[in-house]
Amino acid sequence: MESGRLEAFSDGVFAVAITLLALNLAIGGPGPHQPTLAAKLADHWPAFAAYTVSFATVGIIWVNHHALFRNISEIDRTLLFVNLLLLFFVVSIPFATATIAAYLRAGTGDASLAAALYLGVLEGMSICFTLMFWWAIRHDHLKAALSARDARQATIRFGLGSLIYIAGIGIAFVSAPASLALVGLVAVYYIFEQTPVRPQASREQGGPGTAAGASPIRSGPDDNSGQGQG
Repeated sequence: MESGRLEAFSDGVFAVAITLLALNLAIGGPGPHQPTLAAKLADHWPAFAAYTVSFATVGIIWVNHHALFRNISEIDRTLLFVNLLLLFFVVSIPFATATIAAYLRAGTGDASLAAALYLGVLEGMSICFTLMFWWAIRHDHLKAALSARDARQATIRFGLGSLIYIAGIGIAFVSAPASLALVGLVAVYYIFEQTPVRPQASREQGGPGTAAGASPIRSGPDDNSGQGQG
């Protein structure tokens, strides 16, 4: 399958997921014995905080999903199914977001459980993302092939979020708001590109249409193809 078809389907799922996040932002309208709008907005801060973090997370997932498949030269059956599993967790994010927003101030075990559920969904998403990246490297599906050292470093850097989300699950049982803040920090980390890119010299020589038909680009010790971009 061409990557364009997979990306188009995935884009539709991302669009639905990121739209559903806004449904939890609704507040009650005016009426007798109702608090002021300002008071309602202030009281609704968990929903706004969870929405902001989740919107950033889903948006950055979409950006990095595009960056990853931009560098993949071949889509096999395994990548298709792993991508479906990734989307399974992506469409679960609105549910997890609504849950943590509802229980964030509970101050009981429910708040911790809601935060752990939220982190668990993101952990599943992160594992699927890392698995796709690893599979593409393992089976030489990258347009810019990596040396063993660069592949190992790129996989560790790409999969770091999985380790942080696991730590966040533990933090959730100490402080649910702190675990939500940790998710926000992970989103900031993934703003910077963590996927390997074609060397600049190759892009300048071959142009945008060269990669698909060119021989693999092997990255040596001085090659920056396995480095993230800031």
